[in-house]
Amino acid sequence: MSKTKSFFSILLGLAAGTAIGMLYAPDKGWKTRARIRRAAENGYEDLKEDLEGLGTKVDEKTAEARKTIKNLGETLKERAGAIKEDARAKLEEQLARLEEALKQAEKAAEEAVDKTPEPAADDQTPA
Repeated sequence: MSKTKSFFSILLGLAAGTAIGMLYAPDKGWKTRARIRRAAENGYEDLKEDLEGLGTKVDEKTAEARKTIKNLGETLKERAGAIKEDARAKLEEQLARLEEALKQAEKAAEEAVDKTPEPAADDQTPA
């Protein structure tokens, strides 16, 4: 049971107990009714104050939740930015490695072409 429900249950029990006690009191009816009216008015005022306090607490908790959510959003943005930059750096590193590998393959191909002997002009092989 939540604290609010417990509080209101206790308050209702106290009000009911007070009303029953006054009804069985040895006073005259008008005095008893006046006591019940005063108790109800006091209970209403107490309840009104409690509800106002509850409203304030709800507003405070809502503001805290908004602040927490905003902070989480900012943290997520920062982390996403860091991940993005890390991924970009890794991709650039891989691209540099690929470019280097292509240069080496090109150089090796040129060297292979340069080392390949050209057929002699006087070498005539029958076709």
